[in-house]
Amino acid sequence: MAVRSLTLLLGCAVAAGAHAQTQEAQPREFLRRVIEFGEDKLGALEKGEVVTRQLPGADKPEIAAFGALKVASTRSQFVERIKDIQNFRKVPQVPEIGVFSVPAKLEDLAALTLEDGDLEVLRRCTPGNCNFKLGVAGIEALQKDVKFDAPDAKAKVLRILKEQALAYVEAYRKGGTDAMGTLATRKEPRLLSGEFKLLLKQSHYLLEYVPAFTAYLESYPKGTLAAASDVIYWTKDTFGLKPVLSIHHLTVWDDPAQPIALVSIKQLYASHFFNAGLDLIAAVPAEGGPGLYLLDLYRGRIDPPTGMLAGVLLGKVRGGVEEGVKANLKTAKQRLEAK
Repeated sequence: MAVRSLTLLLGCAVAAGAHAQTQEAQPREFLRRVIEFGEDKLGALEKGEVVTRQLPGADKPEIAAFGALKVASTRSQFVERIKDIQNFRKVPQVPEIGVFSVPAKLEDLAALTLEDGDLEVLRRCTPGNCNFKLGVAGIEALQKDVKFDAPDAKAKVLRILKEQALAYVEAYRKGGTDAMGTLATRKEPRLLSGEFKLLLKQSHYLLEYVPAFTAYLESYPKGTLAAASDVIYWTKDTFGLKPVLSIHHLTVWDDPAQPIALVSIKQLYASHFFNAGLDLIAAVPAEGGPGLYLLDLYRGRIDPPTGMLAGVLLGKVRGGVEEGVKANLKTAKQRLEAK
């Protein structure tokens, strides 16, 4: 039940807008009952501190973390600032970030650099055996066009990765989830659209309480949703075991008819660890007083590590996800409360 926590809150918020208030104002009652925050965390929340918790996944490949924060801000200010995702999400753990133009162009990735460790990994990549997540076209381009002992090898590899990213973004803009592609880095290819659809399918309460938003996320770009806006952007982050290059689809839904604003950040691609990711953020105005609660649920799917150190590595990945939720909420507080 906890893994569906944020989507359950949507139902609580909608109900609160149509019925009498519960004995304890939302979202405190939800945080106590569903997330199982104790008085210590609820007290820290009211003081403006970030409170987080790792959540159990539906199966071994799924990881999840939840975070909450109260800020001295408003729903409209949050919506305005998160739309500027390049500034809103820039933290020390995200040293590189950029937004894709329409259409996407190489200049959008000007700030992207290639890690020396990734260069060595890509040197050894073959279809079905690669520790950098790529499709067949990317791996074949590396094998065909790069002489890894040449002085310009790093620049050529980076250029190929950028070109692959541009093609991927444009394919997604035309074909949506079904165009997210297939990873060819393991013996059994991984269909990314299937991984994301599995995450969305398991979010039963999202479908029940906000079906229009759910349908929009799944059918993009075919459908429309009033009061929704979209941005596709990329990041390189250092929350986990190694730097990860990711591409994301941000959707901000600020329908005046809804009691809360809702944001989704859909992972389209990640160079390491993650096969799918969905970050849901609800902006809930505080009842009976000033302020805004930000409730953040991240759920992702990974290739679980194997071997003797599998438990240790998995713990680090889970911890990195929770730390990412915490860092993003701290940044939100700084951005929203800045004078």
